[in-house]
Amino acid sequence: MRYPLLTLLAGLALTSLVVGCQPADIDNTSGLYRANDDSIKTYAARKGYKGAFQASGLYFYKTDSITGSKKPAVGEEVQFNYKSYNLSDVLVDSSAATTPVYYPYGIKSILPGLEQGLGLLGEGEKAKLLIPSYIGYNDRTLTNLPAYSPVRFDVTLVRSRTEAQQIADYISRNNLPTPELTSTGLRFIRTQTSTTGSLPTTGQVATVRYAGRTLRATTAFDSTGTTRTYDVTVGLGKNVAGFEEAVGKLKAGEKATIIFPSTLGYGTVGVVQDNKYVITPYAPLRFDIEVVSIK
Repeated sequence: MRYPLLTLLAGLALTSLVVGCQPADIDNTSGLYRANDDSIKTYAARKGYKGAFQASGLYFYKTDSITGSKKPAVGEEVQFNYKSYNLSDVLVDSSAATTPVYYPYGIKSILPGLEQGLGLLGEGEKAKLLIPSYIGYNDRTLTNLPAYSPVRFDVTLVRSRTEAQQIADYISRNNLPTPELTSTGLRFIRTQTSTTGSLPTTGQVATVRYAGRTLRATTAFDSTGTTRTYDVTVGLGKNVAGFEEAVGKLKAGEKATIIFPSTLGYGTVGVVQDNKYVITPYAPLRFDIEVVSIK
């Protein structure tokens, strides 16, 4: 196998958004950043926006409000759309205007001003966010957006889903059978049964084939394929918990589809490679497993 299941690494495109980070040697009270704030004040007044500055420097103007609408909590998957513009109203990015972005809220992997703005919205609500460069793109240069420029995001928060809701939605849209739900939160669907043999016991080695994916992915992030196998010593806790629990529920010759929350996977940390998340924090996972033999 390519990766041990505790340190699994694979390429995962999260969104087209770029992390905004502020260089430690630039004080956001400098003249450069004060100019951002002044530009935002002038722009908001000219447009007649009725929003307000947040303590961070974000200018937040809600354009569509829904009373009692659910706001995102840390770790929930937010679905949102946006367009961004410079303060001359020239388009910067429309890639997510109709194609939604899915993002685990609160992991601090998108522009800080955008993430804060999303947290101020409820499901179905819209806002205009005027983001100074020190919580935006900072020293990055984009098409129609010079470095250290404020940017406007027109954002719609479509919905925010807990991991349990994500898993339920996944099962529904993929027409999967109703799973067995274990006490740990593992969703277990046996897809091939065997009438012979016994379940593995602690210390036994189960030889398996598997493929694992995130719930938004169309391809596996890791797989043994059909020719390779992977040995699991049952009960030693050397693999992610959801995977090991499922192997312990299968006889030789049996197969299962399992789905489990991040508490049984990579938790609140995820997996990082080259300073990018390859499995995000709070990511539910699916594995398709076949137990080839037990010894």
